[in-house]
Amino acid sequence: MGASSSKAAARGAARKYPTRTPGAVPQATTRVRPQQPASQTASRGDGSKDEAVRADAMDPDFTPGDFSRRLHQMGIVQPNPTLSHSSTASPNLSPESLDVPPGPQFAPAKRNTTLSVLEARRHLEQIAAEDLENMGRDAGRRRLADMRTILDAVHMLNNGFSAADVEKRLRLAPGLLSKLGPSGVLTHIPAQ
Repeated sequence: MGASSSKAAARGAARKYPTRTPGAVPQATTRVRPQQPASQTASRGDGSKDEAVRADAMDPDFTPGDFSRRLHQMGIVQPNPTLSHSSTASPNLSPESLDVPPGPQFAPAKRNTTLSVLEARRHLEQIAAEDLENMGRDAGRRRLADMRTILDAVHMLNNGFSAADVEKRLRLAPGLLSKLGPSGVLTHIPAQ
């Protein structure tokens, strides 16, 4: 497969492997430095450094000592007041209060929407379980209704039955149909 030129290239180029063992120190090689023009090669025999050499040798990320000294002289910075409640600290912190790690802080259960939804769901599941237990008893009336039961109730109401009679026939708790709204609000439109 492939072009004949790639096959020829594969035959011609022999692979070279390293000649030294891993971990061994490589041999020192001599590098040839390019010659600088004669005007820049003025060497100083006394070993002193000029400003260009010092500037070249400086680390650009290094901060001089006077910068640290100036920061220390400035002292602790007082932040600007903000409207964020999360960025405010308590002004009266004592060392004793810092020893005790603060516990997790949750919103009160009455204001926490997730907890209130879970509590409502648990309550409705409990009512449904009680309705299921009381299904076979005479006094057992359902407090929750499924969609099929509501459809049957709407058909019966549209055919002239009273709400109390519909609740009795469908074994619904008294007043359940009144929670769905006044007469005529809830209706069923069949699919065509």
